[in-house]
Amino acid sequence: MKNWNFKYIAFTLECIILLLVAIMLGISIRKAVRLTKETEILQEEVKELQAELRKVEKEKAEKETEQVTEESKEVMTELQPTATPIPTATPTEAPTPTPEPMYLEDLTGYVPGDIIDDGQIDPMGIDRYFTSSMIVEGDEVYNRIIGRSYYENDNIQLQNLRYIKLIHRNYEGQTQVGELIVNEAIEADIIDIFTEFYLSGYQVYSMFLIDNFWTGDGDSSDFASIDVNNTSAFCYRTVTGSSTNLSNHAYGLAIDLNPLENPYVRFDGDGYGSSAHANAQAYNNNRSSAEMPHVIDHEDLAFQLFAQHGFTWGGDWNNPKDYQHFQKELG
Repeated sequence: MKNWNFKYIAFTLECIILLLVAIMLGISIRKAVRLTKETEILQEEVKELQAELRKVEKEKAEKETEQVTEESKEVMTELQPTATPIPTATPTEAPTPTPEPMYLEDLTGYVPGDIIDDGQIDPMGIDRYFTSSMIVEGDEVYNRIIGRSYYENDNIQLQNLRYIKLIHRNYEGQTQVGELIVNEAIEADIIDIFTEFYLSGYQVYSMFLIDNFWTGDGDSSDFASIDVNNTSAFCYRTVTGSSTNLSNHAYGLAIDLNPLENPYVRFDGDGYGSSAHANAQAYNNNRSSAEMPHVIDHEDLAFQLFAQHGFTWGGDWNNPKDYQHFQKELG
């Protein structure tokens, strides 16, 4: 019995030991499994860290290589000899061409009284602005004068008259278009004189055909033209104060220039002059071109030029005196 108990106790102890060993072994296995898993995780993390480290080291090496390459290039550039720059010629700007002035070819398109800019007048071709033409039945000039300043007569034929279109300086110093009708015998004289007037700056107030002021007959129309200081030439009429004697204006051989400042004056017994035009009274007496603009006397350019061309001056008559009047007698 004692022997069985001993065996039983020994067996029990052995079982207990075995059980304890099993328990211990179970615990160790679980720990081992857990440790294995943790080891695997750590190994993976180590691998990732090693890969990241290799990547960083690679990028660092690449940067160092690039830096060395750039420094090498700089050193090589510094070592290369510097080429002397070829001087660049400074471009010279071409001078801007001065535009050619736009001169008028002639007075086509302009009518008497029109103002023309001086820059349009060619000083080297001034004759283009002083032209004459015959008056032909049915043309524009003919239609203006027929039955007015001109009508059929036995003394002057239409073919003996010339229409002159020209430029002159008005009282403002501007270039203005003017017109006259004169006898063909003085055509060249009038063009020469008025060309010189223009070039010299001699001023003429206005130059229209007397027909622009027509009132019904030659005498009253002449008065109307003079009253507005108009310079004119041809008008088939009689001498002022006569009903039978033809004026030189009727032949186109006379011209009245700036009549306001150069009136037709009659003198009384005391030598005091008076004229029919109220606006001309200041120019009847004590006349001087040096002190009074546009007054004609022997010192004035108008007198000198007309005299050079064989004209006589009404200012040299005794009584009355016609200061505006220049005429030429045909031999």
